[in-house]
Amino acid sequence: MTANRWGRGLLAITLVLAGLGAGCKSTYSKGAVSQAISDICEKEYGVRVGVQTGENTVSVFLPAANVLKNDMSFSDHVLDKIEHVMLTATRVTLSSEMKYDFFVLTTRDSRTGVEIAFVRYIKDIRRLITDDISRTDFFQRMLIEVKRVDPAAPPQFKNYRLQDFLASQLAERLRQDLSLNVVAGRLFHLVDLEGAYVVVPAPQRHLLPTAVFRITLLFHPDAPPFETMGTSALRDDFSRLFLHTAQIVTRRYDFRAFDGLELVDRTGRRLAYFDRKEFNRDSVSTLMELIRSLKDKTKE
Repeated sequence: MTANRWGRGLLAITLVLAGLGAGCKSTYSKGAVSQAISDICEKEYGVRVGVQTGENTVSVFLPAANVLKNDMSFSDHVLDKIEHVMLTATRVTLSSEMKYDFFVLTTRDSRTGVEIAFVRYIKDIRRLITDDISRTDFFQRMLIEVKRVDPAAPPQFKNYRLQDFLASQLAERLRQDLSLNVVAGRLFHLVDLEGAYVVVPAPQRHLLPTAVFRITLLFHPDAPPFETMGTSALRDDFSRLFLHTAQIVTRRYDFRAFDGLELVDRTGRRLAYFDRKEFNRDSVSTLMELIRSLKDKTKE
C-alpha cells in the first residue's frame, strides 16, 4: 500500500518526463550517457548521483538522508531530488543512440539503509507519448522495489530482462488484487507472495525445457495444507485470480515466451498449474466477479 502511494505521488512527475521524449533526437552516444546524467544533475540541480549502464539498462543511484517521513511518505527534499534526477535521466536516456530497455532510479537512506528502486520499461514511456496506452495503465506498469540493505554497502547494479520485470510486476499486481479480497487472507492464510520467471530443465534430453511464471505463495506458518482449505471449487476460483492477473500482464506486453503459470508453496510443491493455452482464451472473468464468487462460496 505504501509503494502504491509513492507511485501515485510520482505519477505527475513521470508524465512530465514522458512528454519530454516526444521531440528527443539521438544526442548522446552509448559511452556518453552516464557522464551526461551525472554532469547535468550536479550542474543544474546540485545533486550528485552514481550512474551505470549495462546491456539494456540505465541505472541511477541517489543516496540521501531521511528519505522517508514518519508516515512513510517521501521527505520533501528527497522528492525534489527524485524529480530532478528522473527528469534528467529520462531526457538523456530517450535521447541516447543506444536503445535501452529499462531505466532504474534507486534512492537509499544513508542512515537506515531503506532502499527504494523505481523501474521503468522505456517502451512504456514511448507508448504513452504516442497515446498508445492510458495514463492509468502507464502508472500501473511502473515497478517499485523496496528492501533494506547495509547503508554503507556499494550500490548493486541489475541488468533487467523483460521476463523478470514482468514476473515482479505480476507479483505486485497480485498483491494489490488480493488486498481487495479479505477471503484470501482469512480463508487461505496468505501472508505474501513472490514472482519469478523460471526455466525448468527437461526431464529427458530430447525434450525442450519449460519456461514458466512461478508464483510462490507464502502462507502463515500455522496454516493447514492448501488441499484442506475450503472446497475444491473455492480453491479453483482462488487459483484463477492468479490466472486472471497473469493474463492482463502478459497481454499488455504481448509476451509469449513462456509455457504456463505455476503456483507453488514455499517448499516448491506445486499447488496449481495453468497451461499457456489457458492464457489464449478470453479472460476467465473480471476480477470482481471472481472475488464475489469466492465470497459467495464461503457462505455456502
